[in-house]
Amino acid sequence: MKRVFLIFCVLMLSGCWWTTQNAHMPMGTSPLVTWGMGEAVSLSITGKMMEDHVASWVTGKECSVERFIKGEGKFCMTPAELARAARPDWKAEKVYCYKSIAAPTCYNQPSPYATDVLIGIYERPIFPLNDYD
Repeated sequence: MKRVFLIFCVLMLSGCWWTTQNAHMPMGTSPLVTWGMGEAVSLSITGKMMEDHVASWVTGKECSVERFIKGEGKFCMTPAELARAARPDWKAEKVYCYKSIAAPTCYNQPSPYATDVLIGIYERPIFPLNDYD
């Protein structure tokens, strides 16, 4: 992992060339401008910077600086971790259960009758809908 981090740091610093009047690329732009244009094109087309593509290629995982900075996950994640992170959160609704003759009866709101004996209040998970539902 240290090697991957070292490679990543070297690639990040490769855009910081010292530019002089004689340091131009064949098209007449400075190396820093060329690197910046490459970053902009890569980011607009794929949503990832060039360093992310190299890190993904080296590690074999999906790497993204943007996801890491936003706090949406680790820098490099496996496909299983990405699927787990993309899952919607489950919600819970309160269920009120009351004593009855045969078995407890549960409702999603409190009973308006004072004679009903409350057994307990439970939280029932509400399962998120899948894309194919």
